Amino acid sequence: MKKLLTFLTAAAIGAATQAATVGWSIGKTDASYKGDAYQIFVIGQNGVTSADAVKLLLDAGTDVSDKAFGTGVLTTANGGVTVNAGSSGKTLGEGTYTAFFVVYDSATPTAGTSKYVILDNVGSETVAATTATFSFKGKDQSAVVADSSNWSSFGPVPEPTTAALLALGLAAFGLKRKVA
Repeated sequence: MKKLLTFLTAAAIGAATQAATVGWSIGKTDASYKGDAYQIFVIGQNGVTSADAVKLLLDAGTDVSDKAFGTGVLTTANGGVTVNAGSSGKTLGEGTYTAFFVVYDSATPTAGTSKYVILDNVGSETVAATTATFSFKGKDQSAVVADSSNWSSFGPVPEPTTAALLALGLAAFGLKRKVA
């Protein structure tokens, strides 16, 4: 039993020493987004397979915070953020990783009322056995967030005609007279 515990401890220490601490940054979005929420996702981590898969979940109004590699708010005056590798508390082992950001238009994203944009031009990073720290860098994203066609609704937004037809149907039902 002691040998097994010793082996497991050595394996855990070995795995931990082969991991690089991870940071991330978004160069800037727009000053009006300072204080709004963001999430960073790493493909292959927490069940994330692609930016499109996360987009489908967001479009359906699903909370994806359990899939995010990291979260926070945009803190810089120009709507960016920098999280240093040493303070993130996140690590990744050897391999090549691709990350992307989701930026929301509010500090507390709410399905049905908030909008989001995916910033997926962050690129890939390769972690080698000798890599101690690295950062995913989303450079100047202001052109992406400025284009309204890049923004999507977080959750389904009902058509106004659907509500109007429902109200009209209820009104007609209420006006119907009972014929004897």
